[in-house]
Formats: sequence, structure tokens, C-alpha cells
Amino acid sequence: MRQLLALSLLFLLFSCDNNASLEEQILADYLELNSSLERADLVACAAGRIGGILPTSTTPTDVFFYPIQGATDFRYFEAERVEDSLDFTKYIRKELPDEPVFNGYLWKFNNSEFSDERMGVVTYLSEGKLHVCTPIRLKTNVKPTEVNSDLITITENGLMPSFTWEEGQIRENVIFFQVISDEQGNLISGTYTVDRDFTFYDLDNVVFNITDTTSTPVLGPSRSYNFTLMGVSEDNWVNLFGEQQFMTN
Repeated sequence: MRQLLALSLLFLLFSCDNNASLEEQILADYLELNSSLERADLVACAAGRIGGILPTSTTPTDVFFYPIQGATDFRYFEAERVEDSLDFTKYIRKELPDEPVFNGYLWKFNNSEFSDERMGVVTYLSEGKLHVCTPIRLKTNVKPTEVNSDLITITENGLMPSFTWEEGQIRENVIFFQVISDEQGNLISGTYTVDRDFTFYDLDNVVFNITDTTSTPVLGPSRSYNFTLMGVSEDNWVNLFGEQQFMTN
């Protein structure tokens, strides 16, 4: 009995020593420290160019992500080399300012300047879960995001407007993210398609939907709205960004 107790204490001390050597600032260690939590996905991407992509911000690189309801403890980790994209021991936490987008429906980290390319990972917690995104390749300095609203065409069809767009200069997009928001910036619908078209609120060609589905979103007559588009590559870099206002009939 005493031998069993001694072995149990030894195992406990060994486990504590192992945890004590782990650092929350290193992504691999942070994942290990939270290994008791269920691992879950997280939707994230990044965009950037000199001067920023948003008229209200000059941040060179924005790391966007979708926090589910109840998400807490947003963290951003970065690796300095693309070759280390799958080596989570090379991702170090980077303390960055963050802010809401679409009045908090989305969120973003405002990344500081860096040279060459980087890899980024966003994490957050929800009840019983640790959410981790697929690594994002940050190409601000080598393939800056094209900001071009002229590529978007909006057909104002009553309360079901249609949106189409051209590919843009960087033809590496595998998916397109569309947001329709009101004049106050509230997100009304957020959808992903692999096609270069979307009709509100037709989900026939939607492959992923972040819209609040507790009720079907509707547009009001004779009102102004905003359409935001992101063309995203396989490595979660935004190649194309555009915004246009439109009026319902």
C-alpha cells in the first residue's frame, strides 16, 4: 500500500514538473497545457498592404477571425518562417491590439510591421473547448491584398439583390467571403461560396454560413446597405478585398 502511494506521489510530482516547464507563450506548450479541453476549429484569415485595407485603419496587416458566442481569451501566435508552418514549437505569442469588426460579430488583431512572410495562428476558449485556426500565411510584403471595389457588380433586385465579382489580379482564391451589413455596421449575413456570385438570402451555393440562423435575415425596402467581399487563398490569405454600398428598391 505504501509503495502504491509512493508511486502515485512520484507520478504526480513528475506531471507537475512537466507542466512547470511548459510556457504559455509557446503555442505547442499552450496546447499541451490545455490538453484536457476539447479541440475545436476556428475560422480566421489575414489581409494586408502598405497603408492598410480598411479606410478607418492604417494597420499593415489585419488578422480576422470569427468568435463564436461565449468566446474568450483571444490569442495570436506567430512563427517567423513559412517552413515552420506546422511546427507549433516555433509559434510565439505576440501581444497585439485587437478590436471588433461589424460591431463585434467578427474580430481582428492589428498586426505590426514585419519583414518577408510570417505564419500566424489564432486561438480562443469557449466552454470546455480550445479553438485553434489553421495556420495563416501572412503575405503583406510579397503578395499584398488587392483592394478593388470596381470588380464588384450589384444588381438591385428588390429585397433580394445579387452580387457578382471578378477574380482580381491574384488568381489563387479557393473561396469567397461575403458580408452584408447595415448603415450602423451590424452584420446581417455572412456567407462563403466557391462561386463568384451570391444572391441575398439564397443559400443554394453557400458552402459555409456564419449568419445567425435563429431567424432568417431580411433587408428593408429603400434602405442603404454595404457589401464586403474577401477572396481567400488555401493558406488563408486574402488576395482580394472590396466594399460597395447599395440601396434596396
